[in-house]
Amino acid sequence: MNETPTAHLMCGLVAAGKSTYARRLAAERHAFYASLDAWMLQLHGIRFHEPEYAPLADRCRLQIWSAAEQVLRLGHDVVLDWNFWNPERRRAWKERIEAAGFGVLLHFVDVPLETAIARAAERAASGDPTSYRLTEADVRHHASIFVPPTDAEDISTTVIRSATPG
Repeated sequence: MNETPTAHLMCGLVAAGKSTYARRLAAERHAFYASLDAWMLQLHGIRFHEPEYAPLADRCRLQIWSAAEQVLRLGHDVVLDWNFWNPERRRAWKERIEAAGFGVLLHFVDVPLETAIARAAERAASGDPTSYRLTEADVRHHASIFVPPTDAEDISTTVIRSATPG
């Protein structure tokens, strides 16, 4: 394999369609796919709004990275499906991945806030036990702290303006 294995990172509003896009990307690239939400539900049975979530999620991301790094060393891409929602988080993971010798590509699923709100409502109505149920207030709150990527961040970015809901 001549191409440097790449870690694909996701960012965008909550309920933008990142996971749907990430699963499709992983299938197209025959890549290892890891969803922080799924791992947290399977390993700990907790959701993001619970107080113990943050420290456990940090540990879980490191465990996912341990597996992902092994896959990258085997020459395959990985898709890390959690929200790289601010420049600091994106920079830290870009540095970690590049220091290990791999490529990084950020995928920004860029949808309007109203689209994310509608998708959150559809997801909640679907009853999918593997996804988080978000209210309109949750989506608006997360939108208020999300920082879209800019060219100043110096990270290769693909912008997706239309992702199927999920």
